[in-house]
Amino acid sequence: MGDHDTWYTLLMPEFWHQLEHNAAEHLAREWKWMMFGETHFTLVHVAGAILAFIFAVLFAMRYRASLKGDTQGIVPERSFGMAAITDRFVGAVFSLSTDVMGEEDAKRYLPLTGTLAIFIFLCNIQGLIPGFVPPTDTFKTNLLLALLVFLVYNISGIYRNGLSYLAHFLGPKIGGFPWLFPLFLVIEIVSHIARPVSLTLRLTGNMIADHKVVAVVALIVPLLVPLPFLLLGTVVSIVQTLVFTLLSIIYIGLAIEHAEDH
Repeated sequence: MGDHDTWYTLLMPEFWHQLEHNAAEHLAREWKWMMFGETHFTLVHVAGAILAFIFAVLFAMRYRASLKGDTQGIVPERSFGMAAITDRFVGAVFSLSTDVMGEEDAKRYLPLTGTLAIFIFLCNIQGLIPGFVPPTDTFKTNLLLALLVFLVYNISGIYRNGLSYLAHFLGPKIGGFPWLFPLFLVIEIVSHIARPVSLTLRLTGNMIADHKVVAVVALIVPLLVPLPFLLLGTVVSIVQTLVFTLLSIIYIGLAIEHAEDH
């Protein structure tokens, strides 16, 4: 396979070429700025994200079906299938959320945090399968996920604490007035903007590096030698899913906690 070859381009070359050509006419950007230089336009990341979404729905449906059994999900299934994987995965996210924001809020935000963890992991793991490209090795996918988290925690903070949430951007009150607000306002705005940026860059950088290493080793020595790198890639996929999800939980927890009097 070449640098831009995937199973999508090999199994249906004419359809895929026409699809990307039509999409490029409407979606490809012509502007260039700093790190946003000229790139090869492709829809493989979109296809990978759709594939991850489909599998996430299948995992959820299988888990939901397991809750209708005799034990109604109280006793875990003996077989290690989709339902068991979903139960362990979402259970781990719930435990992390409980430690950060308490059990009640952990339940409230579990549909977001649990889905986020499963989706990111399913995207990451595609980089270990020859012929597939992980959707999370591009800025577009990760920036969208990071902006979603950014919107959720800010909206939740305003909903939970009202104007008190916005008041913390002005810094502490001295004599009843936040005299240092010009300094603290700039610092807080920069720090909050840095959150989605750091989430995006961290996940993108690690997944690009992991995908390139596995691809190069498999190309040079395709038999046996890539196995340790595939295991390492699995660990990287899990760790990066954990980091992104945990930071998202922390941001939400900090936003919804009761604000102090400023």
